[in-house]
This record gives sequence, structure tokens and C-alpha cells, in this order.
Amino acid sequence: MERTSSHDHAFLASVAGLVLFGLAMLATASAVLAFNHTSDNYFYLKRQLVNGVIPGALLFFLVSRVHYEKLRKFAFPFMIGAVILTALVLVPHFGITENGATRWLKVGSFSFQPSEILKLASVLYLAALFEPKKKNVAKEGFVPFLFISGVVAFLLISQPDMGTLGVILITAFAVYFFAGAKPVHLLAIVLIGIIALSAFVYVKGYAWDRVEVYLNPGKDAQGAGYQVNRARSMIRSGGIFGIGYGQSQQKSTAFLPEPMGDSIFAVTAQELGFMGVAGAVALFSVLGWQGFRIARDSHTAFGRMLAGGITVWILAQAFINIGAISGIVPLTGIPLPFVSYGGTSLVVLLTACGIVYSIQRSCNAKHET
Repeated sequence: MERTSSHDHAFLASVAGLVLFGLAMLATASAVLAFNHTSDNYFYLKRQLVNGVIPGALLFFLVSRVHYEKLRKFAFPFMIGAVILTALVLVPHFGITENGATRWLKVGSFSFQPSEILKLASVLYLAALFEPKKKNVAKEGFVPFLFISGVVAFLLISQPDMGTLGVILITAFAVYFFAGAKPVHLLAIVLIGIIALSAFVYVKGYAWDRVEVYLNPGKDAQGAGYQVNRARSMIRSGGIFGIGYGQSQQKSTAFLPEPMGDSIFAVTAQELGFMGVAGAVALFSVLGWQGFRIARDSHTAFGRMLAGGITVWILAQAFINIGAISGIVPLTGIPLPFVSYGGTSLVVLLTACGIVYSIQRSCNAKHET
């Protein structure tokens, strides 16, 4: 018999709360675009339910009922498959280009973003790779870590998708840390990352434009700084309690780019104000707290790295999205987990949370024996 407690319910409640909050915000953020494109205010909400929530909830349930240790043998083929899919994006007639970036694969009438799958595959593979090397990870894990990171970086820079690359590298760094890496190796990785990022920003003009906008938000307000300036204007107008759910008149691409995607936080802040934003941050905080607790309580190194890595991934992505739209960090173009529109992202996130819940269930079962 499995032990149940308020801690068990807290993780599930945070995941469910974020999904419901996301659906509520998508309903209002996408209404104008949905009506303009299809004459149905809830078109994108319905698609999110069909393509994201339903399959994601099913995978959450299925994965949570499988002991997480059984996933270890699938780690390598899953990673290979994710890399191949991500590489196919760059092949003509396979990849879909939107707004200057090639990040989607189209199969018939169905399209998806392989880099979302790559996030989960990277955590699973690195946890499986480092677990047998737990005692000698500093000696045996450094080169494989750099190699894997380099392959992922090459694929995502080629798209380009720097936001996803940042999330994956932060997550990989966290898994390597949880595995017991030497401080000198961690420092070396940070220095290599800073040098590589600086070189990329210097070479790629659009990346430097975003850094300039970050340092001087008023520069090129109608060009590179358009999205972040519009978003910050909406955030400020929300005040403490917001202007009211569904009341924003600026949630269209005519005023705000990606209102139901990368910029959905701005719509949230304007309509629900500081209190609504605080509620969303609280849900992410609970998920993070419980995720790290589950990682700490896991009885295997594989479980600790897996739960810890997935938790870092979700929190890092949430911070980068909120920070970018608020002007705290340079704009990256990455969705807000559970909230932004995107079936692939939601399915992968719910699958990852199902794995964390499987680890939690295993911890409970161990305590009972």
C-alpha cells in the first residue's frame, strides 16, 4: 500500500493548477486572434485541449504508473530519436519556417516542435548516463557532457532557437551538478558557455540587437524592441488587481506579437494584475518545491537526477519567459510552461511531470516496506 500525504497532493495540485490556469489565460489571450481567423473565439482553446491537454493527461497517467527505473533502457534510443527529429527540421521540405526560425516538423496536416521532445530526452539520457558513473562522474562524465551539449547546441543554433538551447543547457548543467561533478568542471563549463555565448552574440546580428534592446529598451522601439516595449506597457497598466479578465483590448498581433504564445504573461499581468501574476508564480514555486523534495527523497541517483533535472527545466523556462517579457533578461522567444499555446510543449511537460510523480510513488512505496 502506498503512503499518501499532503505532500503527494501538493505536487499533483500544482500541476493541475498550472494546466487550468493556462487554459483560462489561453481562452482570453487567443480570443481576438481566434475570432479573426476562424470566427470562433475558442478555436485555439479547443485545439489546446485536443492536441495538448488530453494526450498529455493520458501520458501523465501512463508514465506515472510505470516504475521510473524502467525508463532507463529507453534513454539512449529516445535521445537518438529526438536528435534525428530535431535535425530533420533543417532538411528542406520537412521543416516549417515561421518568423525567420525553422523549428517545426510537418507530417501531413500535423506539425510539432521536436526541440520540446529534446528537452525531456536530454534529461532522461544524462541521468541514465551519469548514474552508473556516480562515483567517478568527475572523471568519466565531463567529456560526454561536453559532447552531448555540443551536438544539441549545434542543432538549436542552426534553427535558431536560443531560448530552448538555454533551457536545455541549464538543465544539463543541473543534472551534471546533481551527479556530483567537480567544482572545477562546473566552473569550466560556465566559462566555456560565456565565451561561446559572447561569440554567438557578436557574430549574429539579431542576437546583438536583442542585447542592445535589453540594455536600452527605448532603442529601436518600433523594431527589435517592439515586442518587449509593448509587453512592458501592458504589464504596467495591470497594476495590483488588473483591468479585469477578458478586458484587454491589446491582445492582438497588431499591438502585441505572440499574445497567446511567448507574450501571454503580458496579457496575464494586464488583465489579472500583480495578484494574478503572484498566483501563477506561487503555483510554479509549489511545483518547484515539491519537485526538489521528490528528488531529495528518491532512493536512487537516477531518480534524484531525473526529478531534479525536470524541476530545474520547468523553473528555468518559466523564469526566462517571465524575465524576457518583463525586461529582466534579453528576449529569447520561449513559451511559458503550461500556459502558452502549444500542444507539443504541453504534452511533453505533462509526460515529464508524470515521471516525477512516478518517482514520488516509488518513494512512498519504499517507505511502506
